Amino acid sequence: MVAIPRKALIAVLVTLSLQGVFWSQTRDLRRAWVGVPPVPSHKVALAVALGDGQFLYRAATFALQNMGDEGGRVSPLKDYDYQRLGRWFALLDQFDPKSQYLPVLVGYYFGLTPKTEDLRVVIDYLVRVTARDPELNWRWLAHAVYLARHRVNDIELALDLAYRLAALEAPGLPVWTKQMPAFVLAEVGDNEAARDLMEVILETDQNLTPEEIEFMRNFIDTRLK
Repeated sequence: MVAIPRKALIAVLVTLSLQGVFWSQTRDLRRAWVGVPPVPSHKVALAVALGDGQFLYRAATFALQNMGDEGGRVSPLKDYDYQRLGRWFALLDQFDPKSQYLPVLVGYYFGLTPKTEDLRVVIDYLVRVTARDPELNWRWLAHAVYLARHRVNDIELALDLAYRLAALEAPGLPVWTKQMPAFVLAEVGDNEAARDLMEVILETDQNLTPEEIEFMRNFIDTRLK
């Protein structure tokens, strides 16, 4: 058995001791999050992705999804720069206008922010997404109505968006999209206007099912009485 020189043993023990001290002093340190990165131009972004717009869309959207959650740290949404996020949303939309990945991320994740001014960025994006393709994206306008009414508590904005939803020209929309303004009016106590709107739908829509007619009559007779 080879004996370890005393000096070598001391050096090993000192090294281990220093390593232990260093670890105890730095174990709680985390690399500072730099925040939402700057938004490149369309040309620069596409060049970085070597001309592959689909790759850019999916990689960048995934990066937004996980941004701020790294190194054992979770960054709250209130710390995000939503004005810059909004520019990211607008950029990425250009590379895949049909995908629902980004709208879902914006509506259901970034829409959880507690700051009303940030929610307006989310609402603006959802409105633009719907306008681009109402038949595909009308649900996002309905979600924008919800955010405006129940999260931002902006009745005027919620009612404006509800009327936009009711006016959408897209086949196959459920009847409740036409009723949305009445629902908002009823919530703010304008029962007369809500009732008039429901009556107009009943009188003019020839495609209502018996169940839809019964629901609307019950809504008028109970909620708007």
